[in-house]
Amino acid sequence: MKFFETKHYFESSWEAVTLACWRKYPNDKTPHVKHVEILSREVDSETGILKTERLIMVSQKMPRILQRIFGADDCTYALEYSEVDPKQKTMVLKSVNLTFQNLMVISEKIDYRLNPTNLNQTQFTQSATLNAEGLMSRFASLVEEHSLKVFINNAKVGMLGFEQVLEKILSEQKAQATL
Repeated sequence: MKFFETKHYFESSWEAVTLACWRKYPNDKTPHVKHVEILSREVDSETGILKTERLIMVSQKMPRILQRIFGADDCTYALEYSEVDPKQKTMVLKSVNLTFQNLMVISEKIDYRLNPTNLNQTQFTQSATLNAEGLMSRFASLVEEHSLKVFINNAKVGMLGFEQVLEKILSEQKAQATL
């Protein structure tokens, strides 16, 4: 089992950051994310929490040996569940791969929240576990190592894409404020 965690502070309002999260795809930094489909969306009438379920289609090259062994193609799917609490200023996204779950489970959690020590910042925390438990231990370790490298790279380019979208939103907000 492999673990990943990173934290980042955006020098932007929680509202702008969470809007950027919804508008993140497509962007030119993450071309591997091909499609995002909203499966369900509802607002809890008692709490005001927005709950959304999305299907994410990703196209990423797999090692040839895995393609040969498992007859895999490059298209994979993940299910994402999110909750946005506008009162507490939190947004939590949890995702898990649907493709190849019998070989490896990749669980990711992303948390956006107002920084309690600096209300002009939004705290971003991303964590993931990668578990190839069903495979022979040495092979599982190799698959986990490769998958972790891919995940870390995707997290880096994902952050670049996110920041690009956030900058666009901030520019739009600045332009609207001058009207």
